Amino acid sequence: MSNSQYNHDDISSQFHSALADSVSLALSHDERLRSISPTSTIATSADHPACGFDLQDVGTSGDGTSCDGDGDGEPNTWRERISHLYEKESLLIEVTLAILFAKIYPRLGAVYLFPEITAHWIAVVIIFFLSGFSLRLEQVFSAVSNWKFNFFVICYNFLFVSFVVNIVANFFLVNEIVSEDLMKGMIICSCLSMPTNMMVVLTVGSNGNEAVALFLATLMNLMGVFVTPLLIFCYLQEEAEINFIRTYTTISLRVLLPITIGIMLRKKVEGADAFAVENKKIFHKIRERCLVYVVYATFCTTFLSRSDSTRSQILVMALSQIILLGAAMSLAWLFLFIFFNREPELRVVGLYGCSTKTAALGIPLISAIYEDHPKLGIYTLPLLIWYPSQLIIGTMLGPRMTNFVNYKRRKYELELQSKPKMCGLIQA
Repeated sequence: MSNSQYNHDDISSQFHSALADSVSLALSHDERLRSISPTSTIATSADHPACGFDLQDVGTSGDGTSCDGDGDGEPNTWRERISHLYEKESLLIEVTLAILFAKIYPRLGAVYLFPEITAHWIAVVIIFFLSGFSLRLEQVFSAVSNWKFNFFVICYNFLFVSFVVNIVANFFLVNEIVSEDLMKGMIICSCLSMPTNMMVVLTVGSNGNEAVALFLATLMNLMGVFVTPLLIFCYLQEEAEINFIRTYTTISLRVLLPITIGIMLRKKVEGADAFAVENKKIFHKIRERCLVYVVYATFCTTFLSRSDSTRSQILVMALSQIILLGAAMSLAWLFLFIFFNREPELRVVGLYGCSTKTAALGIPLISAIYEDHPKLGIYTLPLLIWYPSQLIIGTMLGPRMTNFVNYKRRKYELELQSKPKMCGLIQA
């Protein structure tokens, strides 16, 4: 294949083709996700409004809490099945449709809708304000005592994964396997934090420690606002194209200030807490629609510009993201076996927490860092490959992790029962 530039129609067709394949795979695992996440279990995790900090990072119902719709049983007709799939995977479906519409007529979202105001400011501010308003920090700090485990997961997710991806991405660039834009996108994706809702749902469905998962996801999302830009600059140096004064000013206005206002309103205003709980479904939908619009505007801008990424390079990047995700999870499982061997619930949390990356907070954060960059869309493409891949792998591992935790629990209980009982003075 020639190494010459493809026009934007060729590149855009590769974008939505790769995303459509990933989404179709995610949807094909819909039944598996339901099988590992019964309604009663997921409802328990939903009792923590802090799950709302990260937008619908895994297929959930409208309020982001239930995976089984209204609980009236399995859908029977094809219309009910389609509706059920949409409710569970609405974010994936809507993001894919947004990219397809962006390809059809990119000038609408790139010019006429004033994305620099409507997408990069209004939509992002709404997302983070409602995220802060949905957050209750006091419910997650019960897990702070597991500081060694928390430290390990944070370092692995932020530092180790990004370090390995940086080496692989630069190797690909030097050997002209991927373009510079895709290389940067892979590194940017690796510097993001973990998702919240996906962490909780997969952890609960695998009999892991829900409190630790919730605490880690919330803490890392807050840390990611500061850590992600620093990591990107560390790996890309001058090529990162980050103006730290402008970046942190923008992040402070678009991210930190809305989150802080949301938290304070819920804490200080009388009746705000009950109002947040009663309307969490509406807030969740608003955040989701804002995120979809950000993705739409981002790819409209991308499709109007040209890219030096070839078809083969995009395919290699997509396959590499899946392989890197699998390798990150495998190495994490090995390290967890070494350091936390007799804590199966924590090992399950670590398996998911060490390698998953957030799309719901990641895309708005990337847009805040590279708001006017013409390659913003292609920078987000590796994340949109990593995201459905971690959902597929996580749902496939769920039943196996459940059996693993149950086996380890029984084994340790038998070990305690089989210990010889001491008597007399020796027992004392």
